[in-house]
Amino acid sequence: MQLLCEKYFKYTFIFYFLACITACNQNTKTVDTKSNHPFPLSKGNKWTYEANIKYHQRETDSLIELKMEWTMEVIDTIKHGKYFAAVIKGFPTDLVWYEGKAEKSDLILLQDSNKIYLCTNDSFDTLLKRLRDLNDSLMDLRNSQLVLFDFPLTKGKTWGGDPDMPERSDSMYAWVVKHGATDASSAEVQYTTNPDHSIFKFQPNIGITGYYFEHHGTIMQVDMKLIKKNFDLPFKI
Repeated sequence: MQLLCEKYFKYTFIFYFLACITACNQNTKTVDTKSNHPFPLSKGNKWTYEANIKYHQRETDSLIELKMEWTMEVIDTIKHGKYFAAVIKGFPTDLVWYEGKAEKSDLILLQDSNKIYLCTNDSFDTLLKRLRDLNDSLMDLRNSQLVLFDFPLTKGKTWGGDPDMPERSDSMYAWVVKHGATDASSAEVQYTTNPDHSIFKFQPNIGITGYYFEHHGTIMQVDMKLIKKNFDLPFKI
């Protein structure tokens, strides 16, 4: 009888000992809190571009061409339920209609699932106030903003056409993925209208690797290429 009791307590002790080890391993498991979203919008991330600008200077009636470095930075981030917002300073479109003075504005990129919205249709202060108000459902916010990227960026994909315009067969007045990203090149997303066209180049896990804008009438051209970034991810253009 004494032998049976000793065996019982021995195996009971082993069972609880193994159970404790298992529980400890589960409790100390590392949790990956990094986002798998293809656009890395962490606060402090910076992208530096070489920008080539060409424009018509009205005062002297002459063609001006220049080169400069331009940095885009995430200066703040806001989590609002399922939404994630990044406050951006120096978005590439700030250089459109450059006329001798480059001013960096603040705007908001709103992430909702696989879409990135470029929030410019409301005042910056109004948007910021709404995003920081956790009682605001933001239900109407997406419908009033421009969808900049709709991931994954696969060749031929389109979005953002004006629902009030007649259906078109020429891919104008909508975003079109001209080709997807590869290890050797970025995806290209283009928006074309009668007066101008814009192209964003995008590489997953890096972000915007290039931007091009050209007006079809008045001379205005911006051509930007990523030359440096400050976060530790592979850099391929």
